[in-house]
Amino acid sequence: MSNMKNSLFVMIIASAVMARFVVTLADDAPESTRSFRIVGYLPDYRFAEFDVDAAQGLTDLVLFSAEPQADGGLDTSRLKGCPWQNLLRFKTRQRIRLLLSVGGWDRSTHFAAAAGSERKRRMFAQTVVRYCLEQRLDGVDVDWEHPGNDREARDYGLLLSELRTALEPNGLLLTVTVAAWQTLTPAAIQAADFVQVMAYDHRGRHSTFAGSQADVDSLRNRGVPAEKITQGECRAQRDRERYVRLQNLASTRPAG
Repeated sequence: MSNMKNSLFVMIIASAVMARFVVTLADDAPESTRSFRIVGYLPDYRFAEFDVDAAQGLTDLVLFSAEPQADGGLDTSRLKGCPWQNLLRFKTRQRIRLLLSVGGWDRSTHFAAAAGSERKRRMFAQTVVRYCLEQRLDGVDVDWEHPGNDREARDYGLLLSELRTALEPNGLLLTVTVAAWQTLTPAAIQAADFVQVMAYDHRGRHSTFAGSQADVDSLRNRGVPAEKITQGECRAQRDRERYVRLQNLASTRPAG
């Protein structure tokens, strides 16, 4: 997630809300996976301000963030102030998923080292799964900003594949957050349950309909299935009028 210091939430709206990209899911899929997703990010520097009412209508809430370590470990020090009990109660009451964000702007320094060897990739995956299970999370959102060359892009695909192998037996979700121009290998695309495109991560005007559509098309043209794409827009909690519209949209979303 790009650096959005003044926002409590960066809203992610699934492309399924656009008529061109309808997502069809099984009738027995969990409620939070049906039709489309509305995803909020809760940054660690906003933990103390977390407002349960402001998060009504989300399908997923992502905690930003942990950071990969060069040895394949996971630095979770920024999450020490996380209101875990409040979040778990909210999760149970609202039937949403809680995900752990790993990486993001200024927090991706050690991804290249962690992804660069099989041993470190395995350690990273095991550490992420253990943390998710300990904290009763529902999965992980990986946000390497950004692989700098073809080798790092390849290693990223290998890292995500290792994560998928470790997460799937535990019923945990794997999402990937990317810039629209970012390279994803076939292995990376296959490993991810969802690919979240930062349609707000542009110079000048951002989060426009045309720009967002272009970003979605860019991913589709490079092999990402439409049903995996989640369109990202900047929506701060303080932007109440727009946020209420999202809440209303979530409350009327079709069952499947």
